Amino acid sequence: MRGHTSRFSRERLQYIWGTMKQGPTELGYTYFRARRRKKNKADKDLWLEEWDRIPIEEPGRFDLPESALEDTERLISAYRSADSFEIGSIQWFVPWVPTVFLGGVYTILRFAAHLRREHGVESRFCIYDVKPRSATRMVAGIRSAFPELKDAEITFRKPPGGGPDYSHLRDCDAAIATLWTSAYPVLRFQKARTKLYFVQDFEPYFYPASGAFALAEQTYRFGLPGIVNTPGLAGAYREYGNAAVSFVPAVDLDRYHPPTEPRQDSPVRVFFYARPANPRNAFGLGLASLAEVKERYGDSVDIICAGESWNPGQFGFADKVGNLGRLQSLAEVAALYRTCHIGLVLMVTKHPSYQPFEFMASGVACVSNRNTHTDWFLRDGENCLLARPTPGDIAERIGRLVEDRGMRDRINERSLADVQAIRWEDQIEWVWRAITKREPALLRTGPAITAPPQSEAPRD
Repeated sequence: MRGHTSRFSRERLQYIWGTMKQGPTELGYTYFRARRRKKNKADKDLWLEEWDRIPIEEPGRFDLPESALEDTERLISAYRSADSFEIGSIQWFVPWVPTVFLGGVYTILRFAAHLRREHGVESRFCIYDVKPRSATRMVAGIRSAFPELKDAEITFRKPPGGGPDYSHLRDCDAAIATLWTSAYPVLRFQKARTKLYFVQDFEPYFYPASGAFALAEQTYRFGLPGIVNTPGLAGAYREYGNAAVSFVPAVDLDRYHPPTEPRQDSPVRVFFYARPANPRNAFGLGLASLAEVKERYGDSVDIICAGESWNPGQFGFADKVGNLGRLQSLAEVAALYRTCHIGLVLMVTKHPSYQPFEFMASGVACVSNRNTHTDWFLRDGENCLLARPTPGDIAERIGRLVEDRGMRDRINERSLADVQAIRWEDQIEWVWRAITKREPALLRTGPAITAPPQSEAPRD
């Protein structure tokens, strides 16, 4: 019949034929799977990556009532126009993490502990994305990370006796989102006098162009004033029309410091922060670069990786690099750095990562990729070497440092002075003065990047 459309296109028939060739079992499974109305746990979403799973795993999680957006807009408008704003209590919304000593969460706890100690601010934590039994270790970690937090109130999304999400949380002066997924519950939370966003990376870049990218970027349009980790990232957050105050991450100089005895000259040890599960660290690009380094220098270089568990052999690098996986403590990390001469870290989002700061404090010459959002601190040829993001150029920069000990020493001297001038106390107080309106000009919307203050001289 003219105009009739067949139910079976050429492509569909080819798919059916390919399934039939796999045998009757696969054909039957495919048929019943296609007719099933509910998800089968055995399927485990084999065809979905994280950026596809996030929007569908929990229906309604990222829906926002228009009333929540309007209420938040009124709240933020009142906050921005206020001449002063006292904060005595903060409700933090934090994601589950396997260890609180990961950089981002540890920074949040550091802020909370300082504000408790110096200003008497009560910090409460809502772990919004897991059930209590899944977070036992994290709860213990929060209570033990800093003495000031040992009695901190820790809650979860659902109240113990049921009821609406977050209805059990108490009134507070400020509710703070700490990851893009937490910004959605913060917007729905109605018991805060103001709401803020603790931004520590350009999180849409955690995903390719996708639903998850769109959901993450949408949080930057909620209008939440930002407490932003690094001036470059603050500039990116302000481009969405947001007010933001930035801070510069400091380093625990008691933990991260050069070795007391000179490192052995040979082999030159090169460290790579290698996390294949985190695309923003450009794992494959780093391995390709290090393969060129190993090819050129052979046994005169020792290349070691850490950050995540993976097997160099599965990538064909068993004879080129070693991997220590995820180390168990920050003390182990610092001790490893003190055995290394050169550190490679690649970061393709708008944040430099903590590794360059830790390398510099440990007397490790840093190599990283060029990034306009991190050049406020990473200065090529002064406190680090920066490369174009190509294997050959990265390998060439590492090679310079392998061959030229004098260059390593000059870079180490400058970079150590740079990180010693940054203190957590200064950075957190800068943020405190901004969010409490003691110096409202610090919470700015302008595009200019201004680094927070640094100490005049290194600590003893």
